[in-house]
Amino acid sequence: MAFTETQEQILDAAMQIIVRDGLEETSMRAVAEEAEVSLGLLGYHFEGKENLIVSAFQRAASRLMEITQELLDAAGDDPQARIQAGLRSFFDDELSDVDHLQIWLAMWAVARTNEDVALAEQDLYERHAEVLRDAIRRSDTSLPEEIVRQRTTDVIALQNGLWLNWTRWGNYESLERGLALCESIALGR
Repeated sequence: MAFTETQEQILDAAMQIIVRDGLEETSMRAVAEEAEVSLGLLGYHFEGKENLIVSAFQRAASRLMEITQELLDAAGDDPQARIQAGLRSFFDDELSDVDHLQIWLAMWAVARTNEDVALAEQDLYERHAEVLRDAIRRSDTSLPEEIVRQRTTDVIALQNGLWLNWTRWGNYESLERGLALCESIALGR
């Protein structure tokens, strides 16, 4: 999803407020002030707080998938390298800090009560899962699709836990051990 420069400025401000003050304090007025735009201009670009939050989540999800694609492109056609790239994209320095942890936790909470955010979250999950399923399929073309799906689900569950641990504690040794386990599950070793 492409955003204009003004929308990017507004979404940056919204993210800063979510991180600094929490989701409850993220109001249209506060975002307008933080972005240094009028409330009217903010309303022109985003219909309301809900639309702003959904757009912020979509932007964060798009950035994650851009990073994933960059790493996949660098990995080339080697299935194992593509599995590693898909797994490691979550741990890019841009996305693995406490601020991003707060943003994702807020978005996950909103997804429980907001259908648009829930759909955006589901879309991100499916896009990421397809990247891993494709790499797992390529690593062993004889695998039944059900096994590919099971391995993908298991890897994503472990990857999510690793990401939470990594953003909270920054234990590199634990991260590497966990990523090696993810690769092992994906490759069936």
